[in-house]
This record gives sequence, C-alpha cells and structure tokens, in this order.
Amino acid sequence: MLSLRARRRIVTDEPYRIEPALLGRPLASFRRRAAAFVVDLALVGVLIVALFVGLTALSFHRRDGRLFADLRAARAAPEAERPALYADVGGRFLAIMVERDPDLLDEESTAILRDDGAAALWKHLNPEGELELVVANGEPTIVPASENQGLKVGTGALMGGMANLFNAGLLSVAWFTAVTRLGRGRTPGKSLLRTRVVRLDGRPLSWWDCFGRAGGYSASAATAMLGFLEAAWHPNRQAIHDRIAGTVVVRDPAPALPIDNEPDAP
Repeated sequence: MLSLRARRRIVTDEPYRIEPALLGRPLASFRRRAAAFVVDLALVGVLIVALFVGLTALSFHRRDGRLFADLRAARAAPEAERPALYADVGGRFLAIMVERDPDLLDEESTAILRDDGAAALWKHLNPEGELELVVANGEPTIVPASENQGLKVGTGALMGGMANLFNAGLLSVAWFTAVTRLGRGRTPGKSLLRTRVVRLDGRPLSWWDCFGRAGGYSASAATAMLGFLEAAWHPNRQAIHDRIAGTVVVRDPAPALPIDNEPDAP
C-alpha cells in the first residue's frame, strides 16, 4: 500500500481494493436487507417519538412545575368538578404555547386570553369536549373533539427553546452511526436478520465510515429511492450509501475475516 504522502496524489486502486478473505463471502439478499432496514426505521421512529414527547413534556414542566400534577388531579377528580379543572389546566397549556408563538391564535381568541384569562380561552375554543392533539399531514394540530378545524401547533410552540434539540434527520443519522459502529456493523435490524456491514478492504468500521454510510441514506433516498433499490441488481448488492462508505452487507454469522480481531485504527 502506498505511503500516506503518496496517497491522493496519483491514481491508485486503493478505493476498490477488496480484502481477499472477503471474496466469496455470501451477500445479504435484498429482501433480508430491506426487512432489517424496516426494523431499524421502526426503532428510529420510536426513539424520535419518545424524544419529541419527552422534550415537549419537559419544556412545559420547566415553564409551569404544577401543570402535570394538576392535570393528574383533574383526571382523578369527581366528574362534576372536571370541566372547571380541565379548563384551568388546558388554558395554562394554551397560554404557554401562545407565549411561545404569538401568532398561534386569531384576534378574537387572543383578546379573550388577554382580557378573561386562560380558562376562558379554553372554554371558548373547547365548548363541548376535551381538545385533542392530532398530527395531520405532518403538522401537529389541536382539534376540538366536535369540530374538524383546530389550531396548527408547530414544534416551537410545543417545545419552546428545546425545539433546537429536536431534528428528526440528525437524530436518524446519529442513531444509525452509533448502532452500526458499536455493533461492529450490526444494527438491531441487521442482528435480527443475521446480516452485517463490512468494509470492502477488510478493515474494521470506523466512526467516520458509519457516519458516511448513515449520511448516505439521504443520497439513496434523493434518487426517488432508486439508491436503495440498486442493492437488488448491483453485482455486490451495493446501494449508493454502500459505495459512499466502501461497504457491503454480508450474511452473518459467517467465517470471520482474519482482520476482524485487530484493534481499531486510531
């Protein structure tokens, strides 16, 4: 192999060098890879939803430390007392969101909040039943149970300053990077489907390799998903993100590569 000084100065076969012990190793089938990816996406979805709910709850708790305790008390109160308690708690939720997003309400509702208070606003928006938070077309919306229209609520109104910590794309890349590196090429989905990511040159996966491969998912998706589908017909079943990272996905367990037990490069 060329010295570090000679690399990237002349044309070499280094990007395409394949570890001889890797030749002949069974590749993971497209269906097996797809199933593993679906499992991993489901886990990422659970992580993102949990973080979204956790950050939202924490942001409201930091703004009003009694909010969730009072909500639990309202649920446990006698039925006759619940409407007034829900109006108080729900109005405080709305007031916090309006504080974060002044354009959340129309002029009439804003005036009611200003003149009559949060409980009156809740009753105005929700005259017959509890408000529901739903997600329609990717946008959180507070909808009265008896109506088809509601308040469109963005992440800033729900999370406040903590919205800066929430980015689904970055979370996905971070998750795939970490689990691939810590699992030595095996994500939870790949472990379940008995597949493994390996470098073509036989070296252990580095953090940079795993980050480049995880980030490459966006390139595979940007080609109308053809970057993922390419693994069905490519000779080495490489998707675009595999070629970016110089990896292939093989069946596992399989005879270990001779280099597998070497320590990671610094």
